[in-house]
Amino acid sequence: MYKPNRSIASRFFISITLLIVANVFIFGATLVMFANRYFESDRLNTLNICVQSVEANILDNSRIYISRDDGIRAIADELELISETTQSIIILADKDGNIITSTNQYARNFAGRPMPPAATYAAKMVTSAVNVSDIFSENHTSKYYAVGKAVFDAQGQVAGYIYACSSTKHITLFTNALMSMFLLSSSIMILVSSIVALVVTSHMTTPLRKIADAAKRFSQGDLSVRVKVEGADEVAHLAATFNNMAEFADKNETSRSNFVANIAHELRTPMTSIKGFVDGIIDGTIPPEKQDTYLNIVSSEVGRLARLTNSMLDMSKLESGEFIMNVSRYNIWDTISDVAFAFESRIENADIQVRGFEPTRMIVSADKDIIHQVVYNIVDNALKFTHQGGYIGFNVSEDKANGMIVVKIRNSGEGIAPEALPYIFDRFYKTDASRSVHIKGAGIGMYIAKTLVNRSGGDIHVESQLGEYTEFIFTLPAANDKNEKTAEPKAKKEKAPKAPKAPKGPRLKAPKHK
Repeated sequence: MYKPNRSIASRFFISITLLIVANVFIFGATLVMFANRYFESDRLNTLNICVQSVEANILDNSRIYISRDDGIRAIADELELISETTQSIIILADKDGNIITSTNQYARNFAGRPMPPAATYAAKMVTSAVNVSDIFSENHTSKYYAVGKAVFDAQGQVAGYIYACSSTKHITLFTNALMSMFLLSSSIMILVSSIVALVVTSHMTTPLRKIADAAKRFSQGDLSVRVKVEGADEVAHLAATFNNMAEFADKNETSRSNFVANIAHELRTPMTSIKGFVDGIIDGTIPPEKQDTYLNIVSSEVGRLARLTNSMLDMSKLESGEFIMNVSRYNIWDTISDVAFAFESRIENADIQVRGFEPTRMIVSADKDIIHQVVYNIVDNALKFTHQGGYIGFNVSEDKANGMIVVKIRNSGEGIAPEALPYIFDRFYKTDASRSVHIKGAGIGMYIAKTLVNRSGGDIHVESQLGEYTEFIFTLPAANDKNEKTAEPKAKKEKAPKAPKAPKGPRLKAPKHK
């Protein structure tokens, strides 16, 4: 038996978890990258403002303070104020790039020394930040960014440089805090998402497991198993489809079992009779003067077996698609008349009254032999259940709106129970299985009738009132006048089809000419 290495639930959970983790990683990397760029850009803008503010103070004092001690002391307070306001370190350097002074205590120790090579600028404005951590700490644990600008004297010569520096420590601290919060929230999100994924997966796969278990039981022969349908999604549709399949298979199995039982009875009864009568003739139990009577009974039973065999062959052809139809245009009353006269003796013997037998011209487009079998099966079924002295009625009308001919065949009798009506046309169905002891048939006739009518382009249904009547109603496509004239040119001179000979019995009247 096949066993999956990994369930749908586990695969779905792993896939969702990996997807969430990947999304979180991408989002976190993107967030940190943009945060660093944003704060770095903001810091550089602040340093630029700081440099411009220091430059404005120097220019206001006629650029004399950039290289004079007294000038440096005069603007020291302004430098400290700007440094504190912008949270930056200010460095002044001479025209050669040597440090003059700084607002940072440690950086003052480097007075007279040149700025680091990376911070030596000949241009008017430094356009990017550089690392100058060498002059601000001994262990260089923190990197510094610097923005500088050259200051020019009245002759346009470089008089010195102004640098504004800021540590990246604050950006690093902010980034670390941001990452900590992000990792915490991401962990919570992944945990919650995993729980939700487990619940959703369980909700999705539980019905599938139930369907799989039901299918397993079904394959082991338990045709009564059904799956509870919940919701209206694809899984619910699958469960409903499984139930329909199981219902169909269960019904077919029940029909098959009933059919086997009915066929066994139908075959056993005539075969027992045939064997008994033949044995009686052979061993002399039946005297010669009575042998003809019993041989007629044997012939009747053989005919019964032949009819049963033919019905089963017809059913097999219908289900395999081998039934060939030869459609023509003809009067449906011809078929009804032929069938009615074929049952004349049964009608007379049971003292059954025939009603509505007044043939008119009703042209249909169908296979004459097939419709003959349909009418034969319906009339045969009607006579089986019509009591002594009852009636059988015929009615044919035209439904011009739908282009159909409607045929109704009604018989008196016990009728059919409402709960049995939906199953009348099912294979091997009998309204009462016990009737097979007294009534000939195996429940095939109505199934064949419905299939043949449907193949002919019509429909069939049954109506019944308990204790009163049962009526079979079927429709066939009507032949239009144009086709009728083409198919039957001689019909123009005839007012009605030739009436069949009247039967000898008093109950079945000959059709009148129209």
